[in-house]
Amino acid sequence: MRAAVYGGDGRLGLEDRPMPRIELDDDLLIAVEACGICGSDLQILNVPPGHPATPGTILGHEFVGRVEAIGAGVTAIDVGWRVVVDPDPKCGICQSCQAGRPANCEHIVALGVYRDGGLASHVIAPAAAVYRIAEDVPTARAALVEPLACVINGTNRAAVRPGESVVVMGAGTIGCLFVAVFAAAGAGPLIVVEPNPVRAAVAAAVGADVTLTPEEFQERRQALLPNGADVVVDAVGSLLPAAIEAAGMGGRIVLFGMNGAARPAIHQVEITEKGLTILGSYISNFTFPTAIRLVEAGSLVLDPIVTTVLPLDQVVDGLASLRSGDATKVVITP
Repeated sequence: MRAAVYGGDGRLGLEDRPMPRIELDDDLLIAVEACGICGSDLQILNVPPGHPATPGTILGHEFVGRVEAIGAGVTAIDVGWRVVVDPDPKCGICQSCQAGRPANCEHIVALGVYRDGGLASHVIAPAAAVYRIAEDVPTARAALVEPLACVINGTNRAAVRPGESVVVMGAGTIGCLFVAVFAAAGAGPLIVVEPNPVRAAVAAAVGADVTLTPEEFQERRQALLPNGADVVVDAVGSLLPAAIEAAGMGGRIVLFGMNGAARPAIHQVEITEKGLTILGSYISNFTFPTAIRLVEAGSLVLDPIVTTVLPLDQVVDGLASLRSGDATKVVITP
């Protein structure tokens, strides 16, 4: 099969790989229907990388597909099921898992990062990480379930109430998913800070009340948010100083974006004086079922987020369009 393989040092190439085979009793062989390209994939391919990964790994962790074969120990999943996959299988036995914090599992070996993922025609996944999804969910929308499950973890932590003001910094896929969920929750005003007009338009389409460039936000912040924002989301990974400045007294800041190379200087006294709550939010946390229900029910405005669908042999073009800002979410159909 053809696969998009991480070669280290910013390289991603198409290679011929053997068809994966079931080796463990709880393995599933999944034929990939579609796989989204994530911001963390871009970070992996940065030089130096902003996110670690294992060279030689097939990338791609946001995928939907169909079960083609099951291991001998699989009893609750049938061949033919259409499924989405949690790419961060939790062990269930480490201290964090047993404490109800699976997002902090100590033994995650992520698909598409440290083991082969979904930018290929087939992938192996453990049965415990697989969730059934309805047949009538459009392909591109189904490919958003994994990032949506992660975002719902963040929105749960933020605990936004109807009428609370929110600022989302960054309108890539993650920022726009936050906007869609906050809009459905009745937050407002819902302000997005994004320099790219293409992505700002997507944020508006999924529920933002106001979209501003960083410069416009500085100019209008006092008028729009005289008391600061109740909730601020950094969906970029390097904007904590700006988030602290934008937050109001007692505000909550959700740090979601990841950039291992960022080292921003923090005005710590402002956190203390404002009584801010800083919340790190990482991957999903028992949130796949909720994400699937929301997608199946059509409860969120999601379709504008997927701006580009490409075949596997154009995956490098998809990466380029994400880097340039011409695309918000690129979905690959292997």
